[in-house]
Amino acid sequence: MSNNNSVSSRQIIIIGNGNAGLSAAKAARAQDPGASIIIFAGDKRLPYYRLRLCEYIGKNLNFDELKISSEEWFDKNRIQLQLSRVTAIDPEAKKISTDSKEYSYDSLVLATGSMPIVPPFKGKELAGVHTLWTVEDIAEINKSLHNAKRAVVIGGGLLGLEAAYKISEMGIEVSLIEGMPRLLPKQLDEEGSKVFRNKVQSLGIRVICGISVAGFEGNNGYVSHVRMADSSLLEADVVIIAVGVAPNTAIAQNTGIEMNRFINVNEKMETSVMNIFAAGDVASVNGRWFGQWSVAGRQGQVAGANAAGGNAVYKAEDVPYILATMGTRVVCSGDTAVIQSDNSEAKYDIDQRIDKEKYNYSKLVFRNGLFVGYMLVGEPAKTFSKLQALINTDASPEAINQILYG
Repeated sequence: MSNNNSVSSRQIIIIGNGNAGLSAAKAARAQDPGASIIIFAGDKRLPYYRLRLCEYIGKNLNFDELKISSEEWFDKNRIQLQLSRVTAIDPEAKKISTDSKEYSYDSLVLATGSMPIVPPFKGKELAGVHTLWTVEDIAEINKSLHNAKRAVVIGGGLLGLEAAYKISEMGIEVSLIEGMPRLLPKQLDEEGSKVFRNKVQSLGIRVICGISVAGFEGNNGYVSHVRMADSSLLEADVVIIAVGVAPNTAIAQNTGIEMNRFINVNEKMETSVMNIFAAGDVASVNGRWFGQWSVAGRQGQVAGANAAGGNAVYKAEDVPYILATMGTRVVCSGDTAVIQSDNSEAKYDIDQRIDKEKYNYSKLVFRNGLFVGYMLVGEPAKTFSKLQALINTDASPEAINQILYG
């Protein structure tokens, strides 16, 4: 079906119905109003905001509140949504296969996203051990939390922190395990991480860093303990594994598409195979991977527009890391590594402030007189958008601190 002003025979197939896939469909429709566009959704659901899943820990989940687009929206925009799984891609024949049918394409967009990593923990099959990635996961977690007294969350990233926070709010005793020596080691320095950890612990959450998990033990098929690498045991009625994600690249195997863990794409989101594009968590753009919702959306827009005959380019930008949980915020952006050497022409200056009682922290980084990066924890993080606009300017520490602290 097409509108009265434009007729196109282009067949565009998008595999994946997350933010990248949906954004690709929208951009493709805008680029080619008459094209045939089909999204294949492997999880058999309408697109939804995965980032909001933790809000429903301990609560009844209303899927309508999570949906990004309704069935009526797909009908209105003449985008088909097939709730079936793609089983194979044939680039030479330009066809994809599902469990029941083959479809031809002129352009193909791979937006298959990622999946939670589950290390080979002994006892991971025990009831009460969960990942946190889908609507179905939340439903199973809530069943396990019913009448639970103790929970263990493995992984101190965004999902793990939010899960620990929500479970703690239910009055359940929570232990949070981070295998690295400190929380948020990629985002915060030691001082900032300590401030954030103290905030987490002030909520009654036990934080264990620098010790890995060996496995799980149980009674009658249900988890009862987490065994640590040092042989210590933690009691647990519920365990949530949130140690990271891996790209869903299985469908691209044996297709000739170049991959190095992720699917390699250029700035036009083109893979090494003509007329096949990739975007979102599954894609690495010229060797860079981002793993952020907003980035997936922008990459999807480029992939979709180009799949429909456009010439869009993805411009990688440094997107701030933003975490809002534990009753506080963490925001980091720009050059915060501060690598100083005798041979470097760069001269770094640091402006750092710590308020231990209020769990506030700010670190401003200046390089050769320019403001180039920041780390913020607590109240200062509320004004990060104003700081973001000042990066790579000659803004002074005094002016920036006036924004942060008034």
